[in-house]
Amino acid sequence: MKSYRTWVEVSERALSHNITSLRSLLEGDARFCAVIKANAYGHGLLEVANIASRSGVDAFAVDQIDDALLLRERFPSALVLVLGYTMFDRYLEAIKHDIHLTLYDKEGIEHAEKVSREVAKPLSIHLKIETGTSRQGVLLEEVDDIARLVSRCGGVSIEGVSTHFANIEDSANPEFATLQFSRFQTAIETLAAHNIHPQIQHCACSAAIILYPQTHLSMIRAGVSMYGLWSSSLVQTTVRNLGVSCDLQPALTWKTRIAQIKSLPMGTPVGYGLTEVLKRSGRIAVLPVGYFDGYDRLLSSKAEVLIKGYRCKIIGRICMNMMMVDVSHVPQLQKEDEVILLGTDGRHRVTADELAMHAGTINYEIVTRINSSLPRIVV
Repeated sequence: MKSYRTWVEVSERALSHNITSLRSLLEGDARFCAVIKANAYGHGLLEVANIASRSGVDAFAVDQIDDALLLRERFPSALVLVLGYTMFDRYLEAIKHDIHLTLYDKEGIEHAEKVSREVAKPLSIHLKIETGTSRQGVLLEEVDDIARLVSRCGGVSIEGVSTHFANIEDSANPEFATLQFSRFQTAIETLAAHNIHPQIQHCACSAAIILYPQTHLSMIRAGVSMYGLWSSSLVQTTVRNLGVSCDLQPALTWKTRIAQIKSLPMGTPVGYGLTEVLKRSGRIAVLPVGYFDGYDRLLSSKAEVLIKGYRCKIIGRICMNMMMVDVSHVPQLQKEDEVILLGTDGRHRVTADELAMHAGTINYEIVTRINSSLPRIVV
């Protein structure tokens, strides 16, 4: 195998296991849609799509149409849905390649009608309903007008209707999520009153898939949970307390190599700004990875990496393409030895949640910000 200095390994076994585990929770005939936006949450768009397809998944959701077109080349018969905003001048491509677009306003629907009439082929859309997240979506009071507009637009085919929960991860207080689901059902009823009956009704994200089966409807959208990460620690705790059978296994390991090893005396400053000084004589290893690669600068002097089964603390500031770690306690080190930035080595593990805690963020951001130019290797 070609050697890399920094790379990501994606476990097919773990990813397939997570898909199977989540699918076992589905109510009725709910379809499984793999959300692979943001380069599949940092795991690799096509790599994850191929694994999901081998696991029986035939529906994918992405953020932008360019990713959707890549998937269409690989999976000619799959449902491919764009969740994010699509520029008007890309609607024609969506029609030609049978890409479903998320629309939510008068302007988008009218332009879809215009383009579809020009090519005599309808555009498949999923109407997004705003129920409480205050992002993209048709306001409840506007659903009736939008339904009338769609009824007049023969070039628009409403294949789906969707919404997104704002606070479903707060499993201790499901009140707002319950309100959102009620609003969504009201919107579906309003559409039905206009003889609009979208086949695909979807709102369940990871937490809802696991804890709220009534939200599964005809399709679920599996995002962070599919990659073996919990959407919040509260969801994980609730699952354990309720005895829900859902075992998630992290699918991503992020690795680099030692570029240099050097011995330094006590009192030596390390890195930019002289922010850290060695408290004793020892050895440091220079690693060829930094914040350009997605390893957050906020992890400076806080996070640890794994080398030969030992935890090694980052020393000084993380640089653009390099960082230094204390390896004084690690025996028999050599240049180009493997280093685990995120993953498991022996009895030690560095998790996305651990790095998120140090950086003051969430596990989603840790994995999605891993630079997409780094190789993704399926193992």
